[in-house]
Amino acid sequence: MRVRAWLPDTVAHRAAAEALAAELARFAAFSSGGVGLRGIGPLNVRSIPSEEWATSWRTEFPIVRVGRIVIRPPWREHVAAADDAVVTIDPGQAFGTGLHPTTRLALMGLERWSSAGTLRALPSDSPGLLDVGTGSGILLLSAIALGASHGTGIDIDPLAVAAANQNAERNNVSAHVTIRAGSLPIGEPAPLIVANLVASLLIELAPQLVAALAPGGQLLVSGMFISRADEAIAALASAGLNLEARWEEGEWVAAEFSDGRATLAT
Repeated sequence: MRVRAWLPDTVAHRAAAEALAAELARFAAFSSGGVGLRGIGPLNVRSIPSEEWATSWRTEFPIVRVGRIVIRPPWREHVAAADDAVVTIDPGQAFGTGLHPTTRLALMGLERWSSAGTLRALPSDSPGLLDVGTGSGILLLSAIALGASHGTGIDIDPLAVAAANQNAERNNVSAHVTIRAGSLPIGEPAPLIVANLVASLLIELAPQLVAALAPGGQLLVSGMFISRADEAIAALASAGLNLEARWEEGEWVAAEFSDGRATLAT
């Protein structure tokens, strides 16, 4: 994984970069001592001329394809094939560009639902597909592009809510989605829920995720690091769900669940 940041070229930021470089070197020396930790590469710092800055950061965001789903930033053109589900996402300050494995894994899960006809079978009197921790809105908007009639996105970050609503406008689907600040519970249960959250949050929210699921509904989760995936899956199973499928990319895991509360009750 590579992390990049763009900061104003100030004395304070240069001092912070030097301090971070020293800490990374110290960690690299420690991790090389056979303690079971993976090392971290060096910190590279360079100045970017102001005329280059205006567009240079955009090169980090290519068009991303996951099956039928095509995620494109608004400054890149894409000639869509007949079956493409194209979603325009401005990265802004919210998580969700299609570049991270956890997002791609969740998009694969949405494709599974699309292929099975699940997305097109949403009851009109329900919240539709519920996206918990919607970020940029990438999963919710991809579900709409794949055929979901409507959906709801929630996030505790007001910047994410603003970005997701703007992306909904870019894709001309604002009338089909409700995106707001908040967390679980949401009130009326949803027939489909997607949650791209780290394992610790999935474990903590397992009872609330299950409570937010309508009877007979399905849950798609991503964001689990492989070392904690079994723990998170067990927490969701204990809360009343049945594991239907699990898939991985690198060190990340996604899973699909069906409602098993009726079986659990008997």
